[in-house]
Amino acid sequence: MKRIILIRHAQAEDPLISQKDFDRPLTIKGVSDAMHQATKTPMDGYVHLYHSAAQRTSETARAFANHFQKIQLHSRKDLYNADLNQLLEILEELWEQEQIILVAHNPGITQLYFHLTGEWDAFETCTCAELIFSDSSQIQNLKAAAKTVYFAHPKY
Repeated sequence: MKRIILIRHAQAEDPLISQKDFDRPLTIKGVSDAMHQATKTPMDGYVHLYHSAAQRTSETARAFANHFQKIQLHSRKDLYNADLNQLLEILEELWEQEQIILVAHNPGITQLYFHLTGEWDAFETCTCAELIFSDSSQIQNLKAAAKTVYFAHPKY
């Protein structure tokens, strides 16, 4: 059975005047949320974590990898602010893997969750969801094909 974990990056600093959006680091709260969510998210059996190359998603991904030593990080520029169609293309590329973790940005990650599950729930910063697909799920027909088995917003 295919399993996917979707994670929205943790809370980032507001951009400085001369700072690019891509280079925004996590806030202290964001680091704390990422470390907390890493302890709660069921990641046993997962090996590959794909994340946007942006600083805030990279820092979020590292928090999860630090908790799960077997996780291999894969930075991808195409995940930076990816929309639903781009995220679906990335999933298609990775579909042969049994377990996939994606750390990305809104609104794309929320749209992907809705597309895959048919459930609408806003992905606040550092929200995590694990989805499971039946063995018969095909990449061409993923609309509402997944079942949510874990969903958590960070505790505030």
